[in-house]
Amino acid sequence: MMIHRIILCTTFFLLFTFPCLVFSNNPTAFSPGRNIRISAIQTLQLPSNTASTGALTFGLFNGSMYTGTIDGRILKYNKFRGTFEDFAYTSPDRTNAYCDGTTDIGRSHICGFPKTFSTDKITGKIYVIDSNLGLSEVGFSGGLATTLVPSRDGVPYHLLLGVDAATNRKVYFTDGSSIYGLKDLNVSVVTGDSSGKLLEYDTRTKVVTELLTGLAGPAGVVSDPVASYLLVSEFTGKRIRKYYIKGPKAGTSEVILTFLGNPDVITRIKGEENFWVAVNNPSSEIPVVPLAIKFSSAGEVLAMLQLVGEFKQRITIVFQQGNQLFVAGLNVTYIVKYNLEYS
Repeated sequence: MMIHRIILCTTFFLLFTFPCLVFSNNPTAFSPGRNIRISAIQTLQLPSNTASTGALTFGLFNGSMYTGTIDGRILKYNKFRGTFEDFAYTSPDRTNAYCDGTTDIGRSHICGFPKTFSTDKITGKIYVIDSNLGLSEVGFSGGLATTLVPSRDGVPYHLLLGVDAATNRKVYFTDGSSIYGLKDLNVSVVTGDSSGKLLEYDTRTKVVTELLTGLAGPAGVVSDPVASYLLVSEFTGKRIRKYYIKGPKAGTSEVILTFLGNPDVITRIKGEENFWVAVNNPSSEIPVVPLAIKFSSAGEVLAMLQLVGEFKQRITIVFQQGNQLFVAGLNVTYIVKYNLEYS
């Protein structure tokens, strides 16, 4: 059963087994790397009647895993009990009676919709993007999140999606559309909407700055270890864009990877300047073919995992912790943990 999950790392296998999956502006994009094999799989079940928003992060000091739910909760995984427990929430109007167990996105303006997380690499705070309610932060004790950026000059954001707390005390986040909201996410994709933005929140001055506009569904953003550049995934545009914060190219951007499918959240691997991105390829037989793709900052594809055995729908995030890979998806009732072996 494990053979079909072996990562495709060589030029021949990528080009002839999965043609046109990934394209790169780097001429060495398909150079061989270390082979990675899945040695074990564990399914971590969310509480009953609960579905995931696809958010996932880990605590800086305690190593605990956190995820978000469609009914507006932020859950913390208790590894000793093997269960997820309530930890925090984003909406001050949320009530257990009205929200617990709901999968109705129409209630998200009241219940909250914690879409993406990022753990501050210095303070350990968790920054949370709620697609309706804005950017907020959660402290070590959890509870109600503190709202930092509810709107732009008094105008609510339409579709906040991605967030990254960088080492320069800036928090970068994306507004997926200036036209469509959470309930119209599919319409935004179908129409090819390119009104998304990349934004910067300065934790010292509390000022928000627009860095890029005209993005096609910016779903994820991540910084390098020294905050010299950002990588932004454009879900609708099917590409990854590199935005330069420092250096001679500062303030400019370029596309370093394009895909047949739709890329979602990007995560950086601790101790490396390499990244994972969740990509969902179209399929005529199943809704999507979910892929975990590892790549370098130069756009070199290092590895690819097909996860259709565990996910029949869209995955949103691939997060590596040591030799373990954690994967979550939108409207999925579990998180999958993969043990990795290298050869």
